[in-house]
Amino acid sequence: MERMVHGGVALARLAGGRLVLVSGGIPGELVRGEVEEVSGVLRAEVAEVLEPSPQRLPKPLHPGLDFGHIEYSRQLELKHEVVVDALRRAVRGPQELPEVAPVHAAPEQWNYRSAVQPVVVGGRLGYRLPNSDSAVPLDRDPVANEALDWAWQEIGRRPSPKGVRELAMRGNDRGETLLALVATSPQRTLLSYAHDLVRDGVAGVTYARFDARGRFRGGSSRLAGERRIRQVYGDFEVSVSVTSFAQPNPAAAGELYRQLRQVAGSGGMALELFAGSGIIALHLANSFLQVEAVEIDRASVSRGSADAKRLGIDNISFQPGDVRDALIHPEVELIAVDPPRAGLGRQTREAIEHSSADRLIYVSCDPATWARDVAQFVAGGWRLELAQPYDFYPHTHHVEILSLLSR
Repeated sequence: MERMVHGGVALARLAGGRLVLVSGGIPGELVRGEVEEVSGVLRAEVAEVLEPSPQRLPKPLHPGLDFGHIEYSRQLELKHEVVVDALRRAVRGPQELPEVAPVHAAPEQWNYRSAVQPVVVGGRLGYRLPNSDSAVPLDRDPVANEALDWAWQEIGRRPSPKGVRELAMRGNDRGETLLALVATSPQRTLLSYAHDLVRDGVAGVTYARFDARGRFRGGSSRLAGERRIRQVYGDFEVSVSVTSFAQPNPAAAGELYRQLRQVAGSGGMALELFAGSGIIALHLANSFLQVEAVEIDRASVSRGSADAKRLGIDNISFQPGDVRDALIHPEVELIAVDPPRAGLGRQTREAIEHSSADRLIYVSCDPATWARDVAQFVAGGWRLELAQPYDFYPHTHHVEILSLLSR
């Protein structure tokens, strides 16, 4: 295997020269595996390591830890190489680009996650194998924080109610936990179970009807206890729920938000797109006279507005709506975006290019789509000033990127 590429797989060559994407390997190793062609791409999974890397560790039981067999320092090097490779491939021509900084290590290598989404496997909790309906039961999740570990053990001590297929779990630094029961059974049949959990220490339990298209496509409803708990991200304690997105590694995300605040500068007006509950907007509020936050999920808008009011921050305006329809005010000087994995859509990217903003903060969880969008901005006259990867998810291939572009 020659090098790691986007998606957590290693690039290898067969004797005849054809390329293979290999799961479970480390660059430099010689491995044996069964090669299959999938949609014109050769893929393999390591079955036997013939010449192991000195950085190889025993493979963890958790099927989602696809870098768990690699020493942590080497994980950071490989993630850096993937970001650099993505940027070099996307940005072509004479443009001078900054060096991609070394990956900022996570504050904790284990027990860092504040949110997990296990499935129920024979009455136990576990995780599905990649690209499979089969799942591995686990006694505990080694990357879940203490609050979630407690809830995991508490659930394991009692019979699993009929119809519960999956759980969404969120736990904060105070030890409070929220659960969502994703089930095929009617809501009323889970009321007693939910109240028992709350009586024994769970902060709140929510119900969501199982839908193969997505976990909360059909909405959710409270069964017992609280809907929200609070979690510190960077300089602020904000409310989080079990059904809406919030970064699952609060400590690592907090370090990114503090650097974001430093590199953003100051000015009159800033705009955050894909704002969620506005955690980036909160970190910009002290440096700008006015901050506008646009988010399509109304529950997140509600939480963000309530948090800003509780924190006494009165210069953030939350706008519910699709970013594709957002009008960028001519006075906006800084735009901040943290889009989903698909990156920026053409309409949003063009709106940013045609705006009067002279600074763009781009936070991304996907090196390939980030590099694609950065290349478009660079071609349009922007300059990439900063590319700082962060490790939010140790022992997985995922990497977060904080970047700054300017006119």
